[in-house]
Amino acid sequence: MTRTRKQAYLVGTALTVLSLAATTSAFAAGSSDPDQTGSSFGCSGLEEVSELQMIEGKDGMFFRILADLRLQHAFTEQTVDNLAAMAKALEKNGTTLIYVPLPTKSQVLPELVPARAALYGFDANIAAEIYDDVVRRLEAKGVAAVDIATPMRNNNRNQFGEYAFFQADFHWTAHGAGIAAKALADKIKTLPAYEDVKPVGFAMKEVKPEPEYSSMRELLQKHCVTHVPTVTAHAYEAVREEAAADAGSMDIFGGGDEATIALIGTSYSDKPISNFAGYLEHWTGVPVDNYSISGGNQFGSILSYITSREFQEQRPRFMIWENPIYNNLGQFGAAPWAEIIAASLGDCGTQIDAKPVDEKTVAGDLSSLKLGGDDVLLADIGSDVSRNVTFTFTGADGTVRTRSMERGDRLRATGRYFLSLGGIPADAFGKVSVSFDAPVGETTALSVCKTKTGEQS
Repeated sequence: MTRTRKQAYLVGTALTVLSLAATTSAFAAGSSDPDQTGSSFGCSGLEEVSELQMIEGKDGMFFRILADLRLQHAFTEQTVDNLAAMAKALEKNGTTLIYVPLPTKSQVLPELVPARAALYGFDANIAAEIYDDVVRRLEAKGVAAVDIATPMRNNNRNQFGEYAFFQADFHWTAHGAGIAAKALADKIKTLPAYEDVKPVGFAMKEVKPEPEYSSMRELLQKHCVTHVPTVTAHAYEAVREEAAADAGSMDIFGGGDEATIALIGTSYSDKPISNFAGYLEHWTGVPVDNYSISGGNQFGSILSYITSREFQEQRPRFMIWENPIYNNLGQFGAAPWAEIIAASLGDCGTQIDAKPVDEKTVAGDLSSLKLGGDDVLLADIGSDVSRNVTFTFTGADGTVRTRSMERGDRLRATGRYFLSLGGIPADAFGKVSVSFDAPVGETTALSVCKTKTGEQS
């Protein structure tokens, strides 16, 4: 995860099919169309690789069958409503959310998808329409969403012959990230929050790319005779222009702090070789703090950032949340959304008198509070040292109910946990004890947070 300011720096059904045999003559010819002559790299058995089923397209472009070719993406109306509630809660405190559904390789490079992909149900027109539908539904609910698939599709190769995505990896190249960032910047500049922004100049400077490890390419190579394309491309960094960086010229809001963008995303936003954050700075003229996490899945980076003291104390002007379209934002139910919305709103003014029980536990009385399913209990150990917490509720009748929360190793340890009270019976709220995995202290606190923007503490 990168956390430095960048000033310096409908449904396809898979059919059981036989894989294409790579013939010696086809391999020698080096054809760019595996549908006609077999693999260009002597690859075989890719569709049966247990770790990651793949298919070879044209011009050395490889696609993941499950993630890149599927047409069904779990983006339900509940997910749209949750994002709308999040956007509304953030806006109440001066932050504008911009959601970026990241398209798959096949949605951007349909001309390189092999005809064989139709056996897995792939249809380029349906794939494009599904992506467009997600953006339309978000916009209809008041969420600023950006179509980056269309501009990436229309400009999917640069002057060096590099595509928007790496051939033997699923991530985007600097070219793809740059096109996406330009589309985002165009959208941001139309939003009310940008009206007072005086852009800062960021120039893109070419740099030597660091060696890029790719688990997908490594896996591919085990099933191919010759070397598949390496995961490298022209790379760039954003350099703040000296004239704009003068301290006297940084009064972007006429007397306030400099506007910032918080970039929340996945490995697509975290890779230096692609430098999505740098391109955002270049095209928006707004400094970016990159909080993206590789391997954090759909909620890792947003939960790490939005539950942090850093976010609560200094909210950004813009929050860009990038997520691949195939990520299911309903996978873990309502719990992560309760945390996200409560933390976005930050309306946690009802304090609970928390008394220490032992070295790692505090307890409080809830009996005088009128709590319901829309409320969230915030347990804050007071420092960034905790990754696990257990809430124990004891009702008036002595019934005990427990709820546990954990921040995995890839997430930031913020020490702040927002527990939804939804699904817990009202008679359970007698007393609560909260046990952390680290010592509590004088700054350990419990409070009740709201999730409805119209409510008052």
